[in-house]
Amino acid sequence: MKATPKEEKKARKKAKQQQAKADKKRNLEVVLRYMNEGIGKVDLTAFDACLHPDVQIFTGLKPQGPIEGVEEYKQVFAGFAEAFPVRQFTIDEVFATKNKVVVRFTAVVAFKRDYYGVVATNEVIEMKEVHVLTLQEGRVVSNIVSGTNFPFEYLMYPVLKDAVIGHLPLDVEV
Repeated sequence: MKATPKEEKKARKKAKQQQAKADKKRNLEVVLRYMNEGIGKVDLTAFDACLHPDVQIFTGLKPQGPIEGVEEYKQVFAGFAEAFPVRQFTIDEVFATKNKVVVRFTAVVAFKRDYYGVVATNEVIEMKEVHVLTLQEGRVVSNIVSGTNFPFEYLMYPVLKDAVIGHLPLDVEV
């Protein structure tokens, strides 16, 4: 017996909902691997597995503009992780909607190596970040990072002031 148009519509809607649920679960798994293994443990193979080759990362680790591509990101992040090794990494909150995942985490790091010309202090600092990640076909294509990282920002002020503040337009009346 052939399904009625109403039954077909209901079946399509149910299939679409099931697919959305499966995509959401897959996206959460991808992002949690990227966060826990890639960022928390500096396993750069997790970057290859979880990030699209042309990913864009908007982060203070490159204040001049977005990081373009997984290879540049691995290079930038490896340099950061070498200077600020992670002592503790905790995901505080995570949720997904359609093709986006939001993660809030806390990382405790130590300033062990000079970074962008700033001399290492061995200070242990807490970094709190929020990442808004967009995924396509099971890989991260965009990551917008924001954080409450005042200790890091204060340590890095000598270079950040020129990279960020030095490029702001002036409000000059003529």
